[in-house]
Amino acid sequence: MDPYEALGVPKGASDDEIKKAYRKHVLRTHPDKGGDPEQFKKVQGAYDILSDPQKKENFDRFGTADGGNPNGFPPGGFPPDLFAQMFGGGGGNPFGFPQQGPRGPVRRANFEHELRVSFEESFRGVTKNLRITIDKTCFACRKKCQACQGRGHIQHQMGPMIMNQPCGTCRGEGGLAQGPCDQCQGGRKKEPLNLELKIPAGIEHGNTLTGHGLGEQPRNPGEEAGDIIFHIRVEQHPEFMRQGLDLIYQTSISFEDSVNGKKITVPHFDGPIHIDTADWGVLDPREDYIVPFKGFKGQGRLRVQFNVVYPHAKARFTLTRTEQPKE
Repeated sequence: MDPYEALGVPKGASDDEIKKAYRKHVLRTHPDKGGDPEQFKKVQGAYDILSDPQKKENFDRFGTADGGNPNGFPPGGFPPDLFAQMFGGGGGNPFGFPQQGPRGPVRRANFEHELRVSFEESFRGVTKNLRITIDKTCFACRKKCQACQGRGHIQHQMGPMIMNQPCGTCRGEGGLAQGPCDQCQGGRKKEPLNLELKIPAGIEHGNTLTGHGLGEQPRNPGEEAGDIIFHIRVEQHPEFMRQGLDLIYQTSISFEDSVNGKKITVPHFDGPIHIDTADWGVLDPREDYIVPFKGFKGQGRLRVQFNVVYPHAKARFTLTRTEQPKE
């Protein structure tokens, strides 16, 4: 496979031209976007070669990424994936070997935040206006770090092993700000953002809402921003509980009223609900009494539970004084 042909760039294309072509082809061939998986593999393989200075040089000189080694191994050592499998099952990279190739654009980290909502807000739904600040890299004055060639790490070969260490020049970011710049402060830009977060009615404790692209921002061209993840925490209510889509209301009633009936008012979020318990007959504290379509999302039920307070019999005591015999 000719990687230049696969990406549609000429020999001698710059790193930026290669990255631009790669992003274009990834969007067109990625399976998640309806693309051809085989074409996607070819694009990945081509970028694997042309984004690695050693592989690119080998291909330009020998026509193969491995430099013409008859075993197909990189010059001077074992294949990184094989060595990683031998010392970690392929799940980690304990010796700092470079990966066999990028799996796609680097995606930055997500930010995680807890967002508290009241019980009533979880019932009705609410819009929260939040003010956040996005910390962005200024690419107008950013130049590729020459010490690591934009990779963010320096490779040190120790016999058959290659150790990766963060680049001390760019602190692992792969680039450096070339100031002064009228668009940033030291290579960083602070962008305030008013975020309107719509919390739907019926949201539950533990649900999450995602602000796409509002997490850690790209440090190098071609990277993807992370997301901001809001973890919903619904606060408890003094009178109501939730079970599925049902809203549960508990109240106390005397034994006499549970038999004869009593008019009560349930302070529902959609407005007070007036109930005559006589319509339900003699109340049983073990039963739930149902008002349909008054739960969450207009689908659940309002379940009224009664704590019947029974009268206590008054105990009568007779105090008798016993005279002690005189001596």
